[in-house]
Amino acid sequence: MPNLVNIVIPPLPQAYTYAVPEEIEQDVEIGSRVVVPLGKRHAHGYVVSKFPLTEEREQSLADIKLKPVSTDGKGRPCFSVSQLRFFEWIAKYYGDSLANVIDVAIPPIAPRKFQRLVQLIGLSSSASLRGALQRKIVERLQHEKQPLPMEALTREFRGAPAAVRALAAAQIVLVTEAELVDQYLPSTQAPRWAKTEVKLTAQQRDALGILSKALCAETYSPFLLHGVTGSGKTEVYIEAIREVLTLGKSALVIVPEIALTPQLIDRFRVRLGDNLAILHSALNRRARWDSWRALLEGRAHVAIGARSGIFAPLHKLGLIIVDEEHESSYKQAEGLRYHARDLALVRGKLENCPVVLGSATPSLESYAHAKAGHYTLLNLPTRPGSTQQPSVEIVDLNKIAPWDMPTRSISPQLQKSLLEVIARGEQAFLLYNRRGFASYLQCKNCNTVIECPNCSVTLTYHRTRNELLCHYCNLTMVPPQFCSACTPTEDKGPGVLEQRGAGTEKIFEELAELLPGVAIGRLDRDSALDEQTYRGILDQVRDGTLQVLVGTQMIAKGHDLPGVTLVGVVDCDIGLHIPDFRASERAFQLLTQAAGRAGRGDKPGRVILQTRIPQHPSIRHTAQNDYNAFAAFELERRVKTNYPPQSRLLRILASSADKTLARDTLARLRMQLDTFAREEKLPITILGPTAAPIAKIKTHWRAHMLIKAAAAPQLLRVMHVLNQERYKSKKVRLVLDMDPQDLM
Repeated sequence: MPNLVNIVIPPLPQAYTYAVPEEIEQDVEIGSRVVVPLGKRHAHGYVVSKFPLTEEREQSLADIKLKPVSTDGKGRPCFSVSQLRFFEWIAKYYGDSLANVIDVAIPPIAPRKFQRLVQLIGLSSSASLRGALQRKIVERLQHEKQPLPMEALTREFRGAPAAVRALAAAQIVLVTEAELVDQYLPSTQAPRWAKTEVKLTAQQRDALGILSKALCAETYSPFLLHGVTGSGKTEVYIEAIREVLTLGKSALVIVPEIALTPQLIDRFRVRLGDNLAILHSALNRRARWDSWRALLEGRAHVAIGARSGIFAPLHKLGLIIVDEEHESSYKQAEGLRYHARDLALVRGKLENCPVVLGSATPSLESYAHAKAGHYTLLNLPTRPGSTQQPSVEIVDLNKIAPWDMPTRSISPQLQKSLLEVIARGEQAFLLYNRRGFASYLQCKNCNTVIECPNCSVTLTYHRTRNELLCHYCNLTMVPPQFCSACTPTEDKGPGVLEQRGAGTEKIFEELAELLPGVAIGRLDRDSALDEQTYRGILDQVRDGTLQVLVGTQMIAKGHDLPGVTLVGVVDCDIGLHIPDFRASERAFQLLTQAAGRAGRGDKPGRVILQTRIPQHPSIRHTAQNDYNAFAAFELERRVKTNYPPQSRLLRILASSADKTLARDTLARLRMQLDTFAREEKLPITILGPTAAPIAKIKTHWRAHMLIKAAAAPQLLRVMHVLNQERYKSKKVRLVLDMDPQDLM
């Protein structure tokens, strides 16, 4: 009897049953991508279960004509059975369909690529060869002693295709076709700066020893590796992965930013070899799919990726590492709003393997779990050898008159330190966490600010491109010279638009004026649009070509550049005043991470923090390099306000082209939830609805509502009720965001 399969077809929420023809029985397994008839068209879907057509089932399906599946030449599995359990958990927790989860997890499939190989199979005598070209090709094949790609011979010898055809006809060579695989690693070699061997410190050995016992036990064990910046967490990761590979298992490493993967790949590759594959969305389709296949087929055993790397199809998973676990970029902001760090813990539990969360500034959720004993806390409190944490100076900008500032943004203290560093032949990083040249354009007469017509945010001026840009909807426009809101009078002409605020472009210009002749670079999402440019900028810092680098938070994360001895934060106050309960935590994390770039080599480091609120706890504890004190202070605040980690959150975000409809919809839903909570005796707290802090994005008005509960199961019950209301109106889009990281 033929088999039946249940197939999910993105974006349809439910699974459909199809029959499997006997001739493709072996090609259709759980995880296979197949082609199925759907109405009047054909669609691609994924097999999620397979079962025989028994007599009982045949009777129950007597009135239903099951349609057959086909493989379309692509019937090989795209994911494993163990991954399917993981996908099902995600769908249930985040209130989404299994079809959508699989669609997000599986990278776009690249068509199979083949190459022709030329192999020497027999040669009786040189007399049987006709012409010099045939002799050269045969000599080349004899020298290599292995099949050569036809493409390579064509590049080397003009007229090679005709000569090879003649040799094949004479049965001297054999031309075969083979699928191209193993195209997933960068062709570049690991750089010279990457260390081949590292001697671990006593602290690193202690942490590794505890991890080793968990690796051998083959059970789920969550760890929080809390190490100060520069303490060598990566070395612990690498040695732990070595042990995992020795045990015949695989390892998964995820990092928060695509920009961090090149440096990490270099360090891992020089120590672990080419037994790794890379997964992130910036790769081209071919490289990303080849990486996925290499892992799925067991040709690579270490996966390194950004957020989406959590879905990597590894077999015998022995260890999961989440580097910089505190980063909010692990949370997907659109579509399936999963959190990769949280999913790492879930996957570790499902696959019975240890999970290591590493950070110099752990999220308060992870730190609270470790303090409560739910995670094992591993500490690396010092840097290796004689390297010390950098000294930190707070510069109170309130005490400096504007005319005493060397430039609009650079204080005398920071200028002096920059000049000293340059005179010593050392390097400096300057952090300003805003892109562009000016934050906004404002009318000199009426104070009107130019805003995006699609979003309730100001347009940022970018001088390099001479354009105004919205960082939310990407609208661009040529900056006008005069204000359109002003009416010229006899006394006053049209209002002139002035540049206000600053960005990395502006700081770069100020530094160029302040430090003539000094090599200055810029690193932000405008200057580093691809991996090659990003690598090039950091290589210039590493080889000393650049003395000063100014940038956004891209310069603050994960870089180990021993020549940098000074870090200046131009404005510590950016981000501290946004309406988000995590604002202080994120500011502390960013400032501490940025400070940690200084003094990682043999020379001492120095950090200068410019601020107008020097007594703010985030700034004060950064200066004291005291994470524990900051965490204790912030956790006490969270207890008082009942925010995570004291509670769990569900955010309901509504958006509509109608200005009032989004908020009205949430008001109606609140009434339903109040009734539901009362009848079910469900202990939840509902805040809102209210307008979202950014009230309009991409022409749609936004409102939101927060639901607090002591535990996730209570929120899952609420989500079940909301899912029934989710698609009732086409005029309102409802987003259910479990464990939100962004409240804007």
